[in-house]
Amino acid sequence: MSIENRDEEALVLSAQGGDRDAFAQLYEANAERIYRYLLARLTEPADAEDVTAEVFMQAMKSLPSYKPTGSPLIAWLFRIAHNRAVNYMKKGGRRKETLLTETAATYDSPEDEVLEKVRMGEVIGAMGALTELQRQVLSLRFSADLSIAEVAKVMNRKEGAVKFLQFSALRALRRVWNLQEASSHGH
Repeated sequence: MSIENRDEEALVLSAQGGDRDAFAQLYEANAERIYRYLLARLTEPADAEDVTAEVFMQAMKSLPSYKPTGSPLIAWLFRIAHNRAVNYMKKGGRRKETLLTETAATYDSPEDEVLEKVRMGEVIGAMGALTELQRQVLSLRFSADLSIAEVAKVMNRKEGAVKFLQFSALRALRRVWNLQEASSHGH
């Protein structure tokens, strides 16, 4: 469910005035994307659920001081989510490192290989080789399903910079996978 910008501003104003139903509608419209973004960052569904709850509790507390800037509320929520995720990882959370499984499987196509790697958690493992900014771009683009323009707003960067970060992140992932392949085949 998405909310038109005009409707969203009206809901924000109502929620700022203490209307719980308006806040519930804002939650419904945005919670899934925040959860998916956090799941990509934290890897454990229980951790992503905990931090999603924290994000909306903080949003409820901070909403009275929120000023609509023309960008959608989700941009503000992603900033809160990013900060919460960073704090959660610093505290250690319940975060488990994803083990990379050694496989010498053969794939019918590159797409099959990527899907298999995603299933085995290798994407998450390989994300460790990326910079924080690269990880943030990939999480927002592919887990939270945002456009380049939306990611640029959330991260407060120009669209060209976001495109470059995405390109360099995908190139780095490919390099990591190629190294893993070489080591698992004993080359």
